[in-house]
Amino acid sequence: MAGVLFCLAMVSAQAAEPVSVWEVVTTYRKHMEGNRLTLMSDGKTSTGLPWKLLGTTVDFGREGKAEPRAGGAFYKGNWVGGWNIDARVVMNNMTLKSEIVAPPPMPPEAGESLIGTKPGRSLNDSIVDLWEFVAVLPGTNKFIHMTCDFTPDNLVLDGDRKIGTYEIDKRTVIVNFLDPQFGRVAFTEKQNNVLSGRGKPENRKYWNLQFTRVQRLAVFRSKDQKDLVLYTNNRVHSPRYTPDYHTTFNWYFATVDRKRQLFIRGLPAEVKAAGRVLTWYGEDLALIAGRPMR
Repeated sequence: MAGVLFCLAMVSAQAAEPVSVWEVVTTYRKHMEGNRLTLMSDGKTSTGLPWKLLGTTVDFGREGKAEPRAGGAFYKGNWVGGWNIDARVVMNNMTLKSEIVAPPPMPPEAGESLIGTKPGRSLNDSIVDLWEFVAVLPGTNKFIHMTCDFTPDNLVLDGDRKIGTYEIDKRTVIVNFLDPQFGRVAFTEKQNNVLSGRGKPENRKYWNLQFTRVQRLAVFRSKDQKDLVLYTNNRVHSPRYTPDYHTTFNWYFATVDRKRQLFIRGLPAEVKAAGRVLTWYGEDLALIAGRPMR
């Protein structure tokens, strides 16, 4: 996902189309639409806020700006008045057909299993869970990166957006996407907690599709017994998206001055003791479960 993710060649006199969809954690909600910020090809967001590229920075004029992190998979910046922008790119240079539904209840343990474990012996026992969906078209900057529920009633949901249904055939999970560009895709569990499939070709290139079970990657504890939980889908405190900047946010590694740096809520975290200790906000946190951050 390296490099500038936006395709400005899309800007034309034709009807505006989504260029990039961001999932934004911020306390300033004015420009959000359904908890997301959609940059359109006419140089405005879906809510009418002007935007443009200045180098690799996305400039929203007097309202603020955001700079890419981790090769452009995340953006960090500020809105007017000092409100923070902590965003990850959900869809880039493509969209996925969906429909709004009422999400059914999910088990409270969804997304909470520990890295390296499998909640059930078979897919039938473990498929109802939180999964990270990644779709990439090789050689392009088209991709999807979203967290999905596989629900008890066989729906595949992106929040309250239904993107498809699923069925299980022995060791294969068949997902029937609403979007015809993917259609009916068979996913196989070649390794525990990872479902791999292949989409339809586009310009002689096939989409690489993958669902990875969302799990607790690492749990760090402070001296006053407060836990910092990092999940495999790059979220902190909760595996699900919430708009509250203070309770749920993102983590990622990025290269700064040719060195790999861990960021949590856009702020640097120092990794010590082979990844078993983090210093963040001036406080040392010790690993109590999961894998060291390296």
